Amino acid sequence: MSPIDAIWNWLMLSLQPYSSIPNSTLLILSISAGLSVVTNFANRYLVNMEMVKSAMHEVNAWRKEFNKARKTNDRKLLEKAMKKQKAIMRLQSKVTMDRMKIMFIFMIPFYIIFIVLNGFFSSLPDPTVALTPLKVIFIWQPPFLVPGEKISFILWYIICSMAVSSPLAKLLGIYPEM
Repeated sequence: MSPIDAIWNWLMLSLQPYSSIPNSTLLILSISAGLSVVTNFANRYLVNMEMVKSAMHEVNAWRKEFNKARKTNDRKLLEKAMKKQKAIMRLQSKVTMDRMKIMFIFMIPFYIIFIVLNGFFSSLPDPTVALTPLKVIFIWQPPFLVPGEKISFILWYIICSMAVSSPLAKLLGIYPEM
């Protein structure tokens, strides 16, 4: 057995207690929350948020000016906005690259975690990791609500990630108002 196979088998064995609900539900919520916390704090402390806020303010001001020039058909205002366009695009590129560096730092470790968890949960006889409180069924009439829609690992991970990451980012001031 190769070392990679040994590690894989050890991981699958150590995840066994989390093979059923509610343990699987809570494990994925915890991992998703942990990864969101790590990436949001990395964004907060590795990206110059003052520069991002300033850049976004400048881009939004330019965008308003550009849209006003287009709506009013004011050629002078449009020319003025077009002259600034290159600088605005460079500014947007800088902000995007600053944010992307965090993604590149964490991409491989997160991908490995995702592969391990997806491999584990998809190998189970019942890969359900969570249940919805309600299921909507349409039968050519108003929807019927039935408890217990099954949720797979990938969908539950996405739900948990969005539920934790967005409020945390807002709390830390990572995504300035547009």
